[in-house]
Amino acid sequence: MTREELTQNIYDIMKNKLELPTLSSFQEHARLNEDLYMDSIMILQLLLHVELDLGLSVPDEVLSPKDFHTVGTLIDFLERLQNVEENA
Repeated sequence: MTREELTQNIYDIMKNKLELPTLSSFQEHARLNEDLYMDSIMILQLLLHVELDLGLSVPDEVLSPKDFHTVGTLIDFLERLQNVEENA
């Protein structure tokens, strides 16, 4: 998936699965906690949908809080996961 496709998929999950009411703030620089008002449970739900809907495996040992600071850092993280799976 391209970065744009990943971004659109994350937006769709937040809109349709999590029903996030703050999506007017959605952009690469939007902070998940402060701008989109996502708590840790919502972020875990997002990761579950990433695994189920996008088919990306998210091992617990690679999770780092810095990857969940903004939409952009989340997309960077997912791109790294995608590259690891493609090269495995």
